[in-house]
Amino acid sequence: MALLTVETGSPTLRMTTTISIISPVDSGNMSGGTLYLLHGAGDNASTWHRMTTIEQYASQYGCTVIMPQVNRSYYTDMEYGLDYFHYVTHELPELCGRMMRLDDNPQKTYIAGLSMGGYGALKCGLTYPERYSKVVSLSGVTDLQKRLNDPQMSKDMAREMAGTFGKRLRIKPDQDLYALVAKLVDDKRNLPSILACCGSEDPFVEMNREFAAYLETTPYEFQYVETSGTHEWRFWEEHLKTTFDFLYN
Repeated sequence: MALLTVETGSPTLRMTTTISIISPVDSGNMSGGTLYLLHGAGDNASTWHRMTTIEQYASQYGCTVIMPQVNRSYYTDMEYGLDYFHYVTHELPELCGRMMRLDDNPQKTYIAGLSMGGYGALKCGLTYPERYSKVVSLSGVTDLQKRLNDPQMSKDMAREMAGTFGKRLRIKPDQDLYALVAKLVDDKRNLPSILACCGSEDPFVEMNREFAAYLETTPYEFQYVETSGTHEWRFWEEHLKTTFDFLYN
């Protein structure tokens, strides 16, 4: 396996950013396609590789793993900031496709993430369902408006969120996972298969249960896995196996 750290200037972000890439290029097995793996709000492009056994799974399945850095943007074109959603969904795959000679077959393209990145993965898959065959959210923020309305949110966090979503902390339809699903249902469009996992002691478990119940009313293929665990790396490492079983079985 090859581990690459790419420092590159981004026209979208108008600054240098980091991409971590795990590639099976030296193993002779590159049949596993591409997984875009998104980090959480307190993490960066290196965290998945530092905190989990992702490289072992990439080797086992012959999968190229692309891990971008988006800071605390919620994978959003920010109200008062940078266009991170456009970067992740347009510039990143174009750049990595050229650089790594990736197969852009949607049937071999996946996206997953944890916490903020779980929201990001779902948002990408629901906005551009034709690009991915499977989507995974681990402990994801599945109801963003509820997250923004959290009465326990600190003043510092509220100020940060205002920079992303506006001073009123109201999300737009294209940031609302429920609205994105409803639009796909109304338009009778296909949707990638979705897996969501959450710990039973996780602060986001109720919103994950509600999102699972909603998706079960739709015609789409959806799985929800809830086991004991909190919002931490031991749970995400455990369900990295769940993720790859879902992606490749």
